[in-house]
Amino acid sequence: MKKGFTLVELLTVIAILGIVMTLAGTAVFKIMDESRNKLLEEQLDGLADTAVTYVISKKTYLKNCSNSFDPKAPNESSCFVKVKVSDLVSSGFFENTNNLCDLNGEVIVYKSSGELKSFVSSELCSY
Repeated sequence: MKKGFTLVELLTVIAILGIVMTLAGTAVFKIMDESRNKLLEEQLDGLADTAVTYVISKKTYLKNCSNSFDPKAPNESSCFVKVKVSDLVSSGFFENTNNLCDLNGEVIVYKSSGELKSFVSSELCSY
């Protein structure tokens, strides 16, 4: 009597391993994608907060704008200031992790209801 595996048994094991590897690979890629998205969100949030801190440190005073101020379409030049990402990086306020953010991009810092707020376009940082 010969000992060993038949061709059918070997092919079955290989097929099962292939299915398991496919499922595991899909899960790993999903986790990696979620991690990248989280890093991107953190970069954008950090950029927004840092721009406000930068404007405060430079003692830039802005007039109060109406609550309807739209940072995507600013209409009063004294209500906002644009801060370049490269200025934030060069002055040590922001670390451009993995070079995700465009150094030529700008963050809009504006004043609304007596509070400084910022607007960062979601396209400013990407993979």
